[in-house]
Amino acid sequence: MPNENRRVLVTGATGFVGRHLCLHLLSQGYHVTAIGRKETYDISHENLVYFCVDHIDANTNWHEFLYDVSVVVHLAARVHHLQDKGMSALPLYQEINVKGTQQLAKAAVKAGVKRFVYISTIKVIAEKTIDMPLRAEDQPRPQDAYSLSKLQAEQILQEESKRSGMEWVIIRPPLVYGAFVKGNFRRLLRLAKLPLPLPLGALRNRRSLVSINNLISFIECCIHHPNAHREVFLVSDNQDLSTSGLIKLMRRCLGKRSGLFYFPTGLLKLFGFLTGKRGEVARVVESLQLNIEKSMRLLSWRPPFTVEESIQALLTEEEHYTGQNGKNMKLIVSLPTPSL
Repeated sequence: MPNENRRVLVTGATGFVGRHLCLHLLSQGYHVTAIGRKETYDISHENLVYFCVDHIDANTNWHEFLYDVSVVVHLAARVHHLQDKGMSALPLYQEINVKGTQQLAKAAVKAGVKRFVYISTIKVIAEKTIDMPLRAEDQPRPQDAYSLSKLQAEQILQEESKRSGMEWVIIRPPLVYGAFVKGNFRRLLRLAKLPLPLPLGALRNRRSLVSINNLISFIECCIHHPNAHREVFLVSDNQDLSTSGLIKLMRRCLGKRSGLFYFPTGLLKLFGFLTGKRGEVARVVESLQLNIEKSMRLLSWRPPFTVEESIQALLTEEEHYTGQNGKNMKLIVSLPTPSL
C-alpha cells in the first residue's frame, strides 16, 4: 500500500465501528487521527492522536484535525431512531448527516486530503427485498428521514469532490454485528440464549449481515485500492441466512439445540401490529439481501471470515471480558482466524 495513504482521520471513533476500525488500523501501521464525542479515549498508541468534538454540523472547525491527513473515513452520524417516523425528523438528521458531512468534505478538500471514504447505509436503497438482492447500481429509494439524510450526504460528498478532484468512496453496509453490539442483533442473540423453544421455525426469509471484522477489512481495502475511487459499494458476509437459520447457528455456537417450532409468519406479523412492534417484527420476518459481486470483482476482495467464525468469535470475546467473576474488563479486539 502506498505510504502516503497511511495517515487516516476517523470520525465516530468512539462508536462501535469506529473503535474497531481505529484499533485495526493502528495494528496495521497506520497513523490515526481519531475524532469522537467523549472527552477521553481508552485507546492509547504512539500513532494515535485523539480529539473530542462534541457536535458535528455546518459550523464545525476541522482545520487543526486534518493536518497531514491523506484519507478521511467518515463514520460519525445521527443514527436511526425507531421513534422517528416518516420525514418529520429530517432537519435533525440533516444538521449532522448532511451539513456536517459537507463541512468536513469542504475542509478535507482545502487540506489536500486525497480520499474521502463515507460510510452510508443500505437503507438508502431499500428496507427489504422481495425477488432480487439489492445491487450497488440500484436506484435509491429512502423510506425515512435517516436514510434520506444519508443519501443527501452521499450526493453532497460527490459534488464537493467533483469541484476539487478529491477521491470519494461510498460504502452501504447492512446490519453490522460483533462483540458487545447493541440493537437488533443483540435482541436476536438474547432470544437464542433463552432456554425455551422459539416460534420461528416457519421463517424462510433471507438477510444479509456483515460482521465487524469483515466490514473493517473492506473499509481498509477502500482506503487504498485504486479501483475504489468514485464507486459506491455494498458489503456483507456474502452468506445470507434466514432468521431461523441465524438463531440455529447462534444456538449451535452456544452448544444448544435449535429448539424452533412452526408458527405462522402471518400471526407473527399480526402480533407485531397489535403490540406496536411492527418494525421490529418486520426485521425478523422480511428479507434484505445484498449482491456484493461488484465489491468482490473491482477490489478483488472476499469476506475473510464466515458467519459462524464471526459469531463464535463474538461469543468467545464477550464471555472472556464479562464472564470473569462478573467484572467488566477493557475490550481488546481480537480477530478470529479466517477460513482458508
